[in-house]
Parts: sequence; structure tokens; C-alpha cells
Amino acid sequence: MKKTILLGLNELNFEYIQSYIKEGKLNNFNKLFSENRIVETYSENEYHLLEPWIQWVTITTGKSFEEHNVFRLGDIVDRKDLTQIFEAIEKKGYTVGAVSPFNVDNRLVRPVFFAPDPWTKTKPIGNKIFVGLSDAVSQAVNDNAHGKLTKKSILALIKGLGKYTSPNDYTFYINKIAKLKTQIGVRAIILDKLLSDTFIKEWKKSTPDFANLFLNTGAHFQHHYMFNSSAYNGEFNNPEWYCPKDQDPLFEILELYDSIIGKILKLDARLIVATGLHQKPHENLTFYWRIKEHAEFLKKIGVTKYTKVFPRMSRDFLIEFNSSEDAKEAEIVLSKYTNNNGDERIFEIDNRGKSLFVELIFSSDIDDDFSIKGDIIVNNFKKYIAFVAIKNGEHDGIGYVVDTDNRIKDKSINLKELHCYLIEDYI
Repeated sequence: MKKTILLGLNELNFEYIQSYIKEGKLNNFNKLFSENRIVETYSENEYHLLEPWIQWVTITTGKSFEEHNVFRLGDIVDRKDLTQIFEAIEKKGYTVGAVSPFNVDNRLVRPVFFAPDPWTKTKPIGNKIFVGLSDAVSQAVNDNAHGKLTKKSILALIKGLGKYTSPNDYTFYINKIAKLKTQIGVRAIILDKLLSDTFIKEWKKSTPDFANLFLNTGAHFQHHYMFNSSAYNGEFNNPEWYCPKDQDPLFEILELYDSIIGKILKLDARLIVATGLHQKPHENLTFYWRIKEHAEFLKKIGVTKYTKVFPRMSRDFLIEFNSSEDAKEAEIVLSKYTNNNGDERIFEIDNRGKSLFVELIFSSDIDDDFSIKGDIIVNNFKKYIAFVAIKNGEHDGIGYVVDTDNRIKDKSINLKELHCYLIEDYI
């Protein structure tokens, strides 16, 4: 039986990849697409359910949202009633490895390696450098609003580079590191490169029966820099201060993914590439903002009776409380906040009893004079937040799958059916 590698290239637009292929680029994608069938996937009908942390739970559990009901990133850790593909395969006596599997709880007893995604609070398992690297990537991603790395994370990343990269990759890393302060998205490209190098080296060392590598920078670049892509034919342009016209971040990450696919295709394994979703161009000017210091801001507005606060993806954060009464009190405070005119809400809150999942939903430009009002007025709100991005792409429910074994004969399948194709050799 062949080993199986599930490569999650989150939300990638295959039509954009094919546009670059027509330009004579992305040779490994060209090989993958020309030699194998491209299958479309579909899942949820409601737009608010078209989120990758929902779709990837559908893939790993084989259940639709209506069946698994996991609505937020990180919620899977509290859903022990759901069996994920990883522990199901391990229970049958097979070995499993994963790097950054999306919205996955580590319930493995003997994983050959496991590094969780940066937003899901579950345990990494592996050698000391591997675990340290996993923690450093999480810190780098979650503290992206500050643009800072701790000394511990820097040391862990250096050790990870030393252990998991080959001399052939040194030029790539040196060139990218040199552009950290001058070029858009370099840090995210470096992290995806390091995650893939780590996965491939760990895979070669232990050859697990089932393995998963998940990469998200392509989705991020489509969301925020799609208008700079040569494959985009729409009417919008990003401001020069935001992303220079001569830079195409999407192609830069696809070029990296192309090299990763080339390396994996040389391994003795069945490769399944899945996207979960894809994106279409956004048709409005929408800004993303993120709280910088969550504890400082919560103290400012009088929310103090909580136990922990966790950053999530982009604009989101989770607040945990000792009681549902404390959570309700905080919800009331947060829900009052609007812009100074009182016609736009600042936060959207999901009350889960003893925790609040909060999203900063205000989406217009913010200047230094901007204030928000609730129980108290917060002047110069901009000092509490960091600019994240301008929205370029939005979710579309169609995703794509390519299986080098070409077992899927239909042109289109429900996304939850992919689970069956992934697990069929093991169960």
C-alpha cells in the first residue's frame, strides 16, 4: 500500500494557477494538472459557513457543518465527540504525521511528528527542535500585528533552519531574509517554506503511512493581494503604499508551492492536493484591523473578569471566563461599541457560555482622530489596533482536489466525500 500525503493548499484558485501556467511558469503544477484529474468540491450553501476552519473539519471528520457543528477556529479541541481522520487511522495500527493540520486537535497516541496550526491550542509532538519550531511559528503568526519575534522564537527558528534546510535552500532563505523590510509578504513565505522543509525531512526520516501538510500563505495573499496578480482581470488596484504595482505576491508563493509539489512528487507516496474552497475577487474597499495588545485594550474598556485571551486568525480573539455571568457582562460591554456616529458596530461577539469569540468587524479606514464609544469613549482607537490588510478576495464554496492515484471518477463531489477517499486504504 502506498503512503498517502494530503497537501492542503488552502483556498487556492486553480484558474489563476492555470493562467500562470499559460505564461510558461509553474512547471510542477503543470505536470500535476496535466497528468491527473482536477475534481471540484462543494460544501455549504450559506456564505457565513464558507470558512476554511469549517471546511477542513469537514475533510478530517467526513461530516458536513450541520453534522459536526464546528464554527470557529480552535473549537475542535473541545469536540472530543468528533473522530478525526488522524486518530482513526492510528487506531488501525498505522503511523501518522502532520505539520500545521488546520483546526485539528492532537489526539494521537504515537504520532511520528505533529505540529499544530498556529491558532489551535493543542500539543506538538516530536524532537526538541521540532517542538520549539512549532511554538516559534505559532508566536510569529499570532503576534504578526506587532511584527516582533521573541528571543526564544528567533533561537528556535535558527535551530529549525539548521536542522531542516539543506545547503540547496540557503540561497532562497538568504535572499528572502534580505527583503524582509522591503518586500510584501516575505515573512509568510519564509514560514511556509520552513514548514514544508520540516515536513519533507521528517517524512523522509519516518515515512508515516498517512501525513498531512497544510499551508495557508496562498490563501492570505489571495485575500489581500489578489488585485496585484497578473491573473486578475478586474477593475481594482491596490494602493502603491499597500502593495507596489510591480510586485505579485500570489505568484511568489505559488512559485514556492510549485517547488514543494516537485519535491513531494519524487517521494514514494500518493499525493492528494486539496483546497477546501477557492476565492473570487472582492468588490468593495474593505480594511482589516486587529487588536495589538488584547489585555491592555480589554482593561481600557473595563473588561477585567476573564481568565485568558487568545488571538485567533486575522481580526478574531477568544476570551475565557470563570463563569457565564462574567462572560455575559463582558459581552454587554463589547457589544455597545460603535464608531463615533453610532451607525457602525466595532465587534461581533459569539457568546459560548464561559467564553466569547470576538471579531473586530469595523471595515473602513481609520485615522488618528478616530474614536469609538461604549460605556467609555476610547479616543485615538488607532493606537490599540494594527492594520492587517485590504480585502482583495472573498470565499467561494467551490474547491479543488487532485489525486495522483486518480481514484475520484466524478467531476464534482461533496467535500465530505473526500474523507472517504483519504481513509479508504486504512479502515
